[in-house]
Amino acid sequence: MPPQPPQEAEIQELKKITEELKRVEANTGSSWWAFYRGILSGGGAIIGGIIAVILIGALLSILGVIPGFQAIAAYINAAIANIKQY
Repeated sequence: MPPQPPQEAEIQELKKITEELKRVEANTGSSWWAFYRGILSGGGAIIGGIIAVILIGALLSILGVIPGFQAIAAYINAAIANIKQY
C-alpha cells in the first residue's frame, strides 16, 4: 500500500475512532439510562442499609442487648406468638 498523504491518514484515523465510539455507545446505551440506573442503585443501597440496621436493632433488642427497646421486643414476641397460634 503506497504511503498516504497526511490528511488522508488523519481522515482514516478519525473514521476508525468514530466507528469505535459508535460501538462503545451501542454497548453502553444512553447517558440518561445510566443516570437512572445510578439513582435506582443508590436508592436500593440506602433502603438495604436501613433494613439491615432495623433487623440488627430488632435482633439486639430481642436478645436484650439494647435495654431501651425492650417494649418493642415484647411487642414483636407477642406478635410472633399470635402468628404461631393460627
